[in-house]
Amino acid sequence: MATDRPLILVVDDDETMRDAMVALLEVAGYAVIGARTATLALAHLESGPAKPSLILLDLMMPGMSGVEFRARQLQDVSLATIPVVFVSALTRTLDALQSSSLRAAAALEKPVDAHDLLTLVGRLCPPRLRSSTS
Repeated sequence: MATDRPLILVVDDDETMRDAMVALLEVAGYAVIGARTATLALAHLESGPAKPSLILLDLMMPGMSGVEFRARQLQDVSLATIPVVFVSALTRTLDALQSSSLRAAAALEKPVDAHDLLTLVGRLCPPRLRSSTS
């Protein structure tokens, strides 16, 4: 995926939530990849040619949880620097994760507010504006 737009990886087993975040971010000008499981997301990170600028990560998923995904991501030096935003309905857990060794860049509570999502993503991963010289 060759693009001059920042790439965002959205990992959520809830298809409606994942598709809504992907669509919103694409309309805002980001390149976005959605993954329905943490296992698929990790496989994409390990094999994909382009590394995302940001990962939006659901906390509770079947199989590998968001916490397990982040722990594995941090063990891989080529992936560890990619910031992660945890997304969950578990507000108390989100607060704890930001101050934990998992080093979350931020956290968003479900249901995700579109304005809050775009503001946070814009702060962590500002879109690169193209010059109109072509």
